[in-house]
Amino acid sequence: MSLLSAIMQHGERVGLSHYRVDNQIWQGVLQHADKTVSLIASWADEDYATMLLLEDELPFLLSVPVEKRRYYAPSMRFLAAQWGERMARDLWGVEPLFALDDRSALDNGSWTLTWPMAREPIPVQGKVHDEREEGYELKAACLAVPGLLDLTYNVSKGLITKLDVHIASGHRGILSQVKGLSPQEALPLISRVSAGGFVAHPLAFVRAVEQAQAKVPLPQERDIRFILLEVERISLHLFDIGLVARCVKADLLATHCDHAREVLAQLCSQYGVSRRLTDTVRFWDEGSKVSEIVPFAQAVTETMQPLLPRLTGLNRLFSSRMEGIAILSPEHVWGYAIGGVTGRASGRYIDMRSMDVGMRLDALRASGRHEGCALARNGQRLLEIRDSLYLIQRIIASLGIEDEAQTIPMTGEGLGVAEGARGDIWYWVKLLHGKIENLQVRDPTQPVLCVLEGIMRGHQPDDIPLALASLGISPAGVVL
Repeated sequence: MSLLSAIMQHGERVGLSHYRVDNQIWQGVLQHADKTVSLIASWADEDYATMLLLEDELPFLLSVPVEKRRYYAPSMRFLAAQWGERMARDLWGVEPLFALDDRSALDNGSWTLTWPMAREPIPVQGKVHDEREEGYELKAACLAVPGLLDLTYNVSKGLITKLDVHIASGHRGILSQVKGLSPQEALPLISRVSAGGFVAHPLAFVRAVEQAQAKVPLPQERDIRFILLEVERISLHLFDIGLVARCVKADLLATHCDHAREVLAQLCSQYGVSRRLTDTVRFWDEGSKVSEIVPFAQAVTETMQPLLPRLTGLNRLFSSRMEGIAILSPEHVWGYAIGGVTGRASGRYIDMRSMDVGMRLDALRASGRHEGCALARNGQRLLEIRDSLYLIQRIIASLGIEDEAQTIPMTGEGLGVAEGARGDIWYWVKLLHGKIENLQVRDPTQPVLCVLEGIMRGHQPDDIPLALASLGISPAGVVL
């Protein structure tokens, strides 16, 4: 019997794919879940602790009541749960028992309130201890990635032996800002959560709201969203390839990537949308912002396809500078449910686009790689640009084609996912009287942060910017 089948028998169903269990079953899951079950995300507030799990590519939510501000830590079984536990402890003051890591994640000592999202937050008294360990420090300005990310590391004989990630400086309080807003009021803020997902983040949010309200977009609107997501994928892959190229002094490749991305941005402006597609994702009843989607999509494919062979050739020319850098093992990508380019370049080929109703599955041809290094990730990005161009062509050839969409009940809560350029982005939303009562987000950077120390151990400190750029790390979607 599968884990989900057992939970369906013994748990209380509170959402479309959401089950509530008691502490005994929760602990049983943590003790006995096998390798077919992966943890996508975990979070907790004063009422419930929740795990978002994936069993044989089928997602479901599992919750347990929080009693006396305590719950059994998912990180006892799922190592990727550690960041969710640390952030919940800072924001709500709930304690994960037997947690893998009990350090603060967001509270860097500058907060005026302890547990700011709790029902009764506590004013800070006295000086907060800085939990950072001694070592060399790299500030965000010295790193090659967008966003506020600080690192400290220790070195022995010129090689990294320990590395810690610090994200507190980027915390913006987005979860508290959207609480009490209508989905329409929250959408502009969600659309700006991360430059690594001006389309993917709002799309996952809109899909979660649609599920909560039992709404299904019309086939043409669904296809327009598909196209926008692929255009963003091409743009971000070009950005990441160029960033990696600059780190290895492959300036010619970087320049070609910058040129291709600028051409793409100009096409967006020419057809009436923002250069990075901000605010193009809307709700089902608002209509599309892109009035000429077919000419726009055709222009993208006709302009980008001739550029791809040159980019592929230049990437091959500089391959020796990227090979063997920042290797991520298949065991880690499966154990931490790392997706996107980073996961697929290390042997975990799971693409959430395959779950989308109406997706042209024959266009998803890139089979993934297994080397797991910076070179493999760049190669995977180039293959996915090729596939995105083909997928756009397939969509405009049958725009608005009908597909069998299941009728779903209105439950007031929803789970939405979008396969962004850097991996799968998940939103869970709970609505009350048309307003957001609770919102949780899982960005694909979160599990990568868990394995970053293991990736960098044994490397020289000078390799850090290249590794971060190659892994596509953008902390903005984690530090909400």
